[in-house]
Amino acid sequence: MFIRYIAAIVGGGALMFACSSSSSSTGAPLVNGDDEQVDGDTDAGPSLPNPLPGCPQDPGPPEIEVDSKAATDPIGGAEKFTLAQALAGYPASTGVLTALITTDKGTIRCELDETAAPITVANFVGLARGTRPYKTGTKWKVGRFYDGLIWHRVIPNFVIQGGDPRGTGTGGPGYTLVEENHVDEPRGTLAMAASTEPNGSQFYIVVGRGPAADYNVFGKCETKTAVAIASVPRNRSDKPNTDVHMQRIDIARCPN
Repeated sequence: MFIRYIAAIVGGGALMFACSSSSSSTGAPLVNGDDEQVDGDTDAGPSLPNPLPGCPQDPGPPEIEVDSKAATDPIGGAEKFTLAQALAGYPASTGVLTALITTDKGTIRCELDETAAPITVANFVGLARGTRPYKTGTKWKVGRFYDGLIWHRVIPNFVIQGGDPRGTGTGGPGYTLVEENHVDEPRGTLAMAASTEPNGSQFYIVVGRGPAADYNVFGKCETKTAVAIASVPRNRSDKPNTDVHMQRIDIARCPN
């Protein structure tokens, strides 16, 4: 594959944007480095009409070059990735940073707390939009990480959990988040594990009494659809008997 690159400055840091390529891939993440694939990473552009009416629509990020054969995280760690890099290509605007999670059961709207957990928010937004490199098998790539993944753990009156490319609770993006806060987790809390693997992409929404204050809380969500997902029939491992997908996650800054 042959790619031409140009440099662009984003938020004071340099990113390399791919201008053209002789081939492209819209495949899902690999599992354990082999050819087996799971749902996710559709590389889809913004949907029409605007998934978040009243908010500036995300036109999608520029194509970003990543060293696919890098031995370690090409960003240099989760704490090195900024929200400005995560929002590359999004129109300059103010307002509440918002995520709309479209699922098989409906939508879940979440407000992201970039003050309480700036590193977690930046990496979540970057994975959702396709600006944050992640690892599949032995290679690094960029793409819309969450689109098509399943909710692999659902527990009524507790949480629904997703964001694992393996769909088993054992997968992640190839890097580790740092701890940013340990606070109470009431109903509607959006949180993500940190420090211990696997973490970096798996997140959960509290639909009842939340877990102990031991995770990075980075937002709050509406719970109607999340409660419906938590109520589906599940097996002994709390995985839904029939997969429930997060079809896509859209990001926008919305008026207060």
